[in-house]
Amino acid sequence: MIKNILLFPYRFYAIVIFFLLSSIMMLAFVIGFNLFPGERGERLVHKLTAVWAKLTFIVLFIRARIKNKNIIDTNRQYVFISNHRSLLDVPTWALSCGNFLKYLSKEELTKAPVFGYVIKRMYVTVQRSDRGDRYRSIEKMRNALRNGISIFLAPEGTRNKTKQTILEFKDGAFRLALLEQKPIAILALYNSDKLMHPSNPLSLQPGTIYGEWCAIMDTTGLTEDDLPKIKSEAYAIMEKSYNQMKAQHQ
Repeated sequence: MIKNILLFPYRFYAIVIFFLLSSIMMLAFVIGFNLFPGERGERLVHKLTAVWAKLTFIVLFIRARIKNKNIIDTNRQYVFISNHRSLLDVPTWALSCGNFLKYLSKEELTKAPVFGYVIKRMYVTVQRSDRGDRYRSIEKMRNALRNGISIFLAPEGTRNKTKQTILEFKDGAFRLALLEQKPIAILALYNSDKLMHPSNPLSLQPGTIYGEWCAIMDTTGLTEDDLPKIKSEAYAIMEKSYNQMKAQHQ
């Protein structure tokens, strides 16, 4: 109770600063897209996204400590995967590596003013209830990988709002990697849900988010028959890293 009272001024400050900073950056994104059409604009806005994430964490007094960034080759394409427990994961992902990449996003987000415009240009969108649209999104991601763009996915499919460490993985990320014979880079994050509860954005508090690039899984020569095996292995690797960070930092 006392802690929440003490955090009230911080949360009011955070809301005001976040919306001011996000509004400025959204304007910068729109200008970037219109001044530099095509991939050039997308690459510029992608770099601005990392700037936005860094500034956001600075003003909110949040730190992202990501280990083993050196195992990621910024000139190579990957299917990046990470667990997802909080809205704070998104800026953390933006700071986790320097690769040019696209995220997968819900189609509904494209309906938001300005933000939706940016989502359409920077993300691969999917209407999850539409099987045909799910197929089309896979094809868009395959094309992105073929054109030198990495893909970042949360294989749990949604934010984890349960007490379970990591939700069961969906097949999509692994099928994509196998179809395009791209390596899977596994990022485990810990503590983001302690700083912002997955069901309550107003629970925000300052602190540190811990992350670790814990493995690169080679898919060369593998087929869809290997999907259950690599999905199981990726889950075990991510869960082990998460539990190690939890033991170290809780």
